[in-house]
Amino acid sequence: MLDILRLLRIKQWVKNLFVLAPLIFSKRFFDCSALLVSFFAIAAFCVASSAVYVLNDIRDAPLDRLHPKKKNRPIASNRVNARSAYIIFSILLSASILMAIQLGPQFLGCVVVYLSLNVFYTLKGKNVVLIDVFCIAAGFALRVMGGSYAIRVVPSGWLITSTFFLSLFLGFSKRKAELVSSNGERYVKRPSLQFYDLNLLTNVIVSTGTGAIVFYTLYTLDLRTVQQFGTDKLYLTVPFVCYGVFRYMFLSMRRGEEDPTDVLTKDKLLWLAIGLWFFSVMMILYLGR
Repeated sequence: MLDILRLLRIKQWVKNLFVLAPLIFSKRFFDCSALLVSFFAIAAFCVASSAVYVLNDIRDAPLDRLHPKKKNRPIASNRVNARSAYIIFSILLSASILMAIQLGPQFLGCVVVYLSLNVFYTLKGKNVVLIDVFCIAAGFALRVMGGSYAIRVVPSGWLITSTFFLSLFLGFSKRKAELVSSNGERYVKRPSLQFYDLNLLTNVIVSTGTGAIVFYTLYTLDLRTVQQFGTDKLYLTVPFVCYGVFRYMFLSMRRGEEDPTDVLTKDKLLWLAIGLWFFSVMMILYLGR
């Protein structure tokens, strides 16, 4: 049972909190019915993402056995056999679709596209330079869109664009950390790494990190945003976003962490920046005039 839980990668479920973004920015965070629907939507994406992780581990098992850390994964270490893993994948896939159906056709569409995109990523996309990270970023954008459709609000283009660029920033930062720690074994660690180089990744990281900050800043200053929320003070949250992006950039380059989730869970200052951003957004949107 412990190996099956490890196979689901529950730690990675934190990524599905992006589903809550539309709830916060639609000023419905304290609407109990909308909150429950959003958490159900998060659960649907958690099940869907776990299904994708299981399929990924099945496909990557031969390569994982050559990796110093990934060789300990349940399937790569033969603690869970491939047949059992396929059964688990089928159950999770079916459950995610059934859960998505409960939240309407638009949310179902987001989950189906998310699953299809990640199946493509697992089978082909992750071996194609640049496309691998774009697939991951699109998955985060779909979470935000799904969160909007779940609570019946129109998805914000600014919010989706900001999320997409932030996800590109995190994805390319991970690739750079993998490249730095590869020690010449790029193909063993990840086939697409053989096509990346440090100069390209450094430039792309700076560009996407800057893009995430700029698009979020424009969102806070947009006239429609001011009219929607009845306040022009949302720009005061921009410094926390800037610090978060720069802090993550510093950590990924200084420590060489490969997994964004590991970086997030280990650094208290990054958690503090996220907490202050969340607190300031809540104060401005829900208590501001």
